[in-house]
Amino acid sequence: MNQDKLTIRDYPLGLWLIGVVLLGITAYLVTKSALPTAGITGLLGILALFVPTTLTISADRANRTLTLRYGLVIPRSVKQIPFSEINTIRVDSSTTRDNDNPSRKNTSYRLEAVKKDGTKLPFRSYYSGGFFLKQQSAEKLRAFIGLAETLDETPIGILRAAPQIAQPAIEQQQAALTGDNQQIRETNGVHWQLQSTAMGATPVTRWFSPDFKMTGSFLYLAQKMAGQQSGGGFLASIGKTLFRTSMSLYGFTPDDTPGLDDANTLSPLDASLEPHFTAFTGDPAAARQILNPWVAMPLRSWAERYPLRQLQQGRFGQLIVLFSPNGVYLATLNVLQADQVDELTALGVELVRAQGSGT
Repeated sequence: MNQDKLTIRDYPLGLWLIGVVLLGITAYLVTKSALPTAGITGLLGILALFVPTTLTISADRANRTLTLRYGLVIPRSVKQIPFSEINTIRVDSSTTRDNDNPSRKNTSYRLEAVKKDGTKLPFRSYYSGGFFLKQQSAEKLRAFIGLAETLDETPIGILRAAPQIAQPAIEQQQAALTGDNQQIRETNGVHWQLQSTAMGATPVTRWFSPDFKMTGSFLYLAQKMAGQQSGGGFLASIGKTLFRTSMSLYGFTPDDTPGLDDANTLSPLDASLEPHFTAFTGDPAAARQILNPWVAMPLRSWAERYPLRQLQQGRFGQLIVLFSPNGVYLATLNVLQADQVDELTALGVELVRAQGSGT
């Protein structure tokens, strides 16, 4: 085994299978003398068999180049990317609605390289099934090339790749949130305090107000990248696991999320929220009452000012909002400066007052 070279082959098995089926249908139509229709299905079958190409992905440590070759025997085209230009390799997703049943969604995937200048290079021009195989290939390539792991392998991007901050920064954040700074404060009639936890080596700042409490359930909102879907397809099977993991990473406990086992994705959201957030709740009716226009407007404004990106370098990281039986939480990554705390507080106060709470 060559330790300096990794080769992965991606065969268009799905399209080949469709081609075989179409040729089988063509043979049947010929026996029934339906020649015009047989000609159409035969042409489609041939195209499905011979137009899609086998993709050979080669990572070579000797020349530090990632090579994409299209074609099984004779390459039709070749793309090369120096390792030095690649920031990460990830799985991209695309979700479409069923024309006959608009509530039904179909999600497909493809591998792509995200370059350091922010541009994306898809490995295929089309999307297909097989998320876990593609994810496995992405993980192998990242490990072989030595790229940072990206947690944004899910269509909704709940788990964000966070910058690693040294332990002293976490201790500094925790020290700052003690004594007077951890006491309950009041802004525009809303009581609140700051809390500190950590996501691995990355500190998490949480803004908390006890002034509004959801009865017997919870509503969890996670900011997502523009264009990402919130539910259906792939998420229907693993959505709960993703949300559980996200809640744990941000330091929430079962007391904050009662009825978690029976909770589901809330979709679709209000048109102003759908492009920017995904939601998870155990009480859809109560959740939709909470997400009134006075909640939707400031959340949309926040997401437009601080959009979530694959390579996050903005003023704020992903915004998390939790309406719980204990109160209202707003969480984001990293140590916040005083003016950032003021911005987070202003948003939190608006969300609490939108529920008719506060004094």
